[in-house]
Amino acid sequence: MPTYSEVFSGISVGGHQLASVTHHAGSDDVVLFCHGFRGEKSGPNRTFVTLARALASHGISSLRFDQYGSGDSEGDFIDSRFDDWVSVIRILTRQYLSEGKRFALFGQSMGGSAVICAAAGLDVSAVVSWVPDASTDQFAPDPRGFVEEGGQRVDNAFWTEAHRADIVGKLKEVTAPCYLVFGTSDEYVSAPNREALINACQPTDQIDVFDGYPHSSWSFEQAEDIIRRSAAFFGTLSPP
Repeated sequence: MPTYSEVFSGISVGGHQLASVTHHAGSDDVVLFCHGFRGEKSGPNRTFVTLARALASHGISSLRFDQYGSGDSEGDFIDSRFDDWVSVIRILTRQYLSEGKRFALFGQSMGGSAVICAAAGLDVSAVVSWVPDASTDQFAPDPRGFVEEGGQRVDNAFWTEAHRADIVGKLKEVTAPCYLVFGTSDEYVSAPNREALINACQPTDQIDVFDGYPHSSWSFEQAEDIIRRSAAFFGTLSPP
């Protein structure tokens, strides 16, 4: 079994100081992890940590990080912007591709939507997206200037940018193999938004729709199964 190390540090991207964890597995295969709205680099119930370690044990490195204003990174959450999320992902992707890495993208929720947008037009090796939201419905800005959810506030601009990003259209432009995961009891991603993304996938893409699964509060066994499926998907794209 390959050995690997975990390095807790920080990275500077687009003028932002971002907290990060790198899982070094000693290979040129790297997966970038992108958390969701109000999330952070460990993922819901530390699923990102589990997946990153599973990948590392099979020789695939990864980078988990907190977007600006999230987790341990600098800034305040209210200043988060969806376009900035996509820009940071694209900057990191181009950096690793320029170093000759086989680079893949992974994201959850709005992080999953962001990696879809970032992957369009870039030569990534794979995209895995858990419960992404297509945001095809109309967004009504809050008259207070911000949206509050779970005790955190974000400027209306985050959701305005997400809804105008054309996430469905961007998915159609992604040439890398994709694996998308959805739940039929998702309290955030509506059935029309789910179906819009499914219909935008290529026939060769992999899609799992789990009956009764919520957005992120999966049971241990549910999470374990999805982590296994995701790691296997990334693993098939690595050369022997």
